[in-house]
Amino acid sequence: MHPAIGLLIQVVIAVHIALPLGTWLLLAGRRNEATRLWFMSISFYSLSICAIALRPWVAEYPSTILAWTGACASWLMMVEALRRELGAKPKSWPVLIVPVTLWVILLHGLHVTGNMTPTGVLVYSCTFIALNLVLSALVWQLRRIHRSRSLLLMQVAFGIHASAYLNRLYQYALSEHAEYLNVFSFSWVGNLVTLSSILAMILICFGYWGFCLERTSSEFTHAQQGQRLAQAESDTMRNLVKERDQLLMLNARVSSLSSLSSFSAMLVHDISQPLQALELGLYDLQNQITPAPEPQQLQARVDNLMLLSGKASDMVSNLRRLMIRGQDQMDAVHLQGAIETVFPILQGEAQQRGMTLRLSCQLAPGCCVQANEVMLQRIVFNLVSNAMDALGDPQTPAPEEPSIHIELLWRPAEDQDWVVLQISDNGPGWPADLLQPLPGPVVSSKAHGSGLGLLLTQNMVRLWGGQTTLDNAPSQRGAIVALCLVPTSPMAPQA
Repeated sequence: MHPAIGLLIQVVIAVHIALPLGTWLLLAGRRNEATRLWFMSISFYSLSICAIALRPWVAEYPSTILAWTGACASWLMMVEALRRELGAKPKSWPVLIVPVTLWVILLHGLHVTGNMTPTGVLVYSCTFIALNLVLSALVWQLRRIHRSRSLLLMQVAFGIHASAYLNRLYQYALSEHAEYLNVFSFSWVGNLVTLSSILAMILICFGYWGFCLERTSSEFTHAQQGQRLAQAESDTMRNLVKERDQLLMLNARVSSLSSLSSFSAMLVHDISQPLQALELGLYDLQNQITPAPEPQQLQARVDNLMLLSGKASDMVSNLRRLMIRGQDQMDAVHLQGAIETVFPILQGEAQQRGMTLRLSCQLAPGCCVQANEVMLQRIVFNLVSNAMDALGDPQTPAPEEPSIHIELLWRPAEDQDWVVLQISDNGPGWPADLLQPLPGPVVSSKAHGSGLGLLLTQNMVRLWGGQTTLDNAPSQRGAIVALCLVPTSPMAPQA
């Protein structure tokens, strides 16, 4: 054998050993069912080409039948790999084994009858022309989904491969030279088939590698876009939750006024009449002083005015009971659970204002008090909001680390054990005129406050059988509000 032929055979074997190894390495991190099947097809084809290249040293049967069978099986696996890339339902292995088995039977029959040349070569060439057309059509469909230039390279490679076999058939049909069907005759037709097969396989491998890389890059870009969209949705939802919490805070702060506003017209109408009569009676009494009337007449007039005053007082009391109707229903309220329900909303508001809000509990688990849960939560909303306003008042010196502390305490006493809900801050504290039991008239510690929050807090806690106290921190700046509530059953503090 001429040394050049031996060198050519070595080059062919080296190329077809490097192709499957390069495929396996370049597909690292991108391996799935389709890519693993593609690697198997490249490996089978490379082994078949190596077997054909070793024909001068190997018996004819393995160098033809086994080699051609491996090439056919590899092309069928390429077809299945591209089908899976298109998202088609995977075919089972028996479906792939059946045509390969029929192919082996056909080649064996041709070998036994001595018709491998030219019949076997012609059948082999026609089969590979058909398989190349099928693969080219699948790649074309794949290009419609993935705009990849690497897929175009694969189409060109399948076209080159099919063209070499078409040229072989065409030249044999014109001249009927048997050497055109034998690659080891080293005719220009056989050499063209050999070189075209090597070039086509190299282009096919490079095309599939590029397609996998481009697809991975596209998926990564798509994932980044999805992540940005998800982040935007998350920010939107976070803003909605923040706005919801702010609305809840606003609702809690004006809830004490809403009940009064609904009865304002009736309040003015019902109280104005006895008060006007009382005013006219006092004016008439003043006129009767001089000259002094009979004692009996004066006493009757005073009694009448007292009746009018009592009527006005009764009307105010009745209207008050009407205003809190539905809110004076008392239940056994789990204090810690009720506060923890609204604590995240308050804490979110505090964080937005740059403040610290803490909650501590020294009560036994399951400790309940006599109250209305909804109204109790509204009271806590209002008191914490007042503390935040005091800490954020620009007219008073602000502490370095503004903080609010909600404490749940147990306070034993001789006549009545109390469960205390205490809210304290490190702000400017209460004015001196408020450091006393909350009075009846409407008062406020704010420059523009109405005082209704403290007044309704006092009245509601009294309705539940408790009491409200105000105080300033003894050792540091800050205001303290303590709601003393009645426990539903005697309970010891938590250890």
